[in-house]
Amino acid sequence: MSDMLNIGSSALLAYRTALNVVSQNIANANTTGYSRQRVDLQSVPGATSPNASVGNGVTVQTVQRLGDGFLQQQLVADDSSYNRINTFQTYAAQADSLLSAAHAGLSAPLQQFATALNGLASDPSSSAARQTLLSSAQSLSGTFNSLQQQLSGLEDQSNSDLSTAVGQINTYASQLATLNGLISQATAQGNGQQPNDLLDQRDQLLRNLGSAVGISTTSNADGSVNVFVGNGQALVLGNTANSMSLQPDVYGQSQDLVLNSGSTKTVVTNAVSGGNVGGLLDVRREVLDPAMNQLGQLATAMASAVNAQHAQGMDQYGQLGGALFTQPLPQVSAASSNSGSASVAASVSDASALGTSDYVLKFDGSQWSLSDRSSGATVPMTGAGTSASPFKAAGVSLVVSGSAAAGDRYLVQPTHSAAAQIGTAITDVRRIAAASPVQTKAVAGNSGSGTIGSASVLDASNSALLSTATIQFTSASTYSVNGAGSYAYVSGGDIDVNGLRVQISGVPANGDSFTLSANSGSSGDNSNAKALAALGNAKLLNGGTDTFSTANASLVSQTGAAAASAQSQLTAQGAIRDQAQTSRDSMAGVNLDEEAADMMRFQQAYQAAAQVIATSNTLFQSLLSAVHG
Repeated sequence: MSDMLNIGSSALLAYRTALNVVSQNIANANTTGYSRQRVDLQSVPGATSPNASVGNGVTVQTVQRLGDGFLQQQLVADDSSYNRINTFQTYAAQADSLLSAAHAGLSAPLQQFATALNGLASDPSSSAARQTLLSSAQSLSGTFNSLQQQLSGLEDQSNSDLSTAVGQINTYASQLATLNGLISQATAQGNGQQPNDLLDQRDQLLRNLGSAVGISTTSNADGSVNVFVGNGQALVLGNTANSMSLQPDVYGQSQDLVLNSGSTKTVVTNAVSGGNVGGLLDVRREVLDPAMNQLGQLATAMASAVNAQHAQGMDQYGQLGGALFTQPLPQVSAASSNSGSASVAASVSDASALGTSDYVLKFDGSQWSLSDRSSGATVPMTGAGTSASPFKAAGVSLVVSGSAAAGDRYLVQPTHSAAAQIGTAITDVRRIAAASPVQTKAVAGNSGSGTIGSASVLDASNSALLSTATIQFTSASTYSVNGAGSYAYVSGGDIDVNGLRVQISGVPANGDSFTLSANSGSSGDNSNAKALAALGNAKLLNGGTDTFSTANASLVSQTGAAAASAQSQLTAQGAIRDQAQTSRDSMAGVNLDEEAADMMRFQQAYQAAAQVIATSNTLFQSLLSAVHG
């Protein structure tokens, strides 16, 4: 009877445990990260006799946590990838909306400015046409300012989100380190049995961490895990957690992501990827900074080209034209680690050669070098870096003063903030220089067929620019200027006089003369207005390959392509993550139908075990009655 009672008792205890496990599964059917548990039963061997071997009941070998380590790691990776592209797409779509919207982008103001220039060329004396041009210039510069402000606002928001994400990472890392300690302790106390519920919490924390930033993990023998970010920098080692923080980069222009391990700080901005943090850093590198640089490139080229042409004209006060737009200037930032006393001044030397990159100017102790900040590629420079011979590269002039120390670095940003700097430089419509400063005409009585075109200004600072000059032909093939010299005549060839350039065509006769004289500010001449209007179709950007309109279209297209690509990736990555979740749930998720069936099966087994005990008791009582009867 004793064996029967023991067997029944062991079954009763085992199936009670099984019912407890089923109850735990049902209770946590909707608990995030919970893994279904299963009781593994094992027969208890009994004594072996010559005639038979009868077991001694059943015992619970273990309560197994169902799941697949590979699927769990895949889920962490998929969560990280999904959150990265989701964050990237959110910001890229906002940037695309800013730049492409009909009411907010540059397309309409650019067209309005071009239309206003053509209107001025048609009626240069009209105050209304001049006011329309000035208003359109103000609207165009205001749109540049607004777009820069809004893109900067997106960058500020991304920095705020980055700070929030870093705080979450530190919380998760601290919780994981604490949990690692509990898991290690529970594993030791349980003789190697896994603390299933703690492991579920650990796996959920790993998913939370992976959603915030890309991670890699290794497992320890005591059940704890180590977590690494970037290029193998430790975030969590057993029950010890390091922390992450943000600090200004070496140039003070953006936020760097730093891993803090004791007193050691490691900048991991360019090493981390994945998760919200990876998406925020990527959108800064791949969308926001390039968009601001391209926008600034367009603003700089616009101001440079319009101002240069406007300076070649004459306003209604009879003065040479000044700047129509305020000219944006490159930004230079010294590295905080610099030990020398040098300073670097930058200016635009050739707007058509400006790119959309930022550069690092570095001194190695004997010479200076320039490199692209993103790619690290060396950028060739000419010049000596002095005022008389500045360094020149990528459309920028750099003048170094003071004494530099080996290792000193300077960040050169030719266009990053240019869209915020552009504005209109005049408010008086009479200051618009629509006329040419010089009139050209053939002297009455010329007998040849020669004709002279309008003069263009080569050097507005030439002191003799407005002085009267006479070109007289000493033969059909030679001419003199102001009675001096003898120059060979080529029909349509350039003739440079007093900082001006004209062309004479046809066949002049010996003695024919042509004069250049100062224009009247109110003459109604539209020569410079036409030259200004022609800038709209001139290829003045990216080495002479883009007009203002095509450069803006490229900016809008690139940002839109980034947003569209991100949306496609988001859809695909969402499907991949959902599939991984489905695979995990099929193995580790709680199925209430299965649990109900197990509940009934274990309940019946429990009742049967109780009946075994009752039968054992009946038999024992019968035996006692027989013995003592």
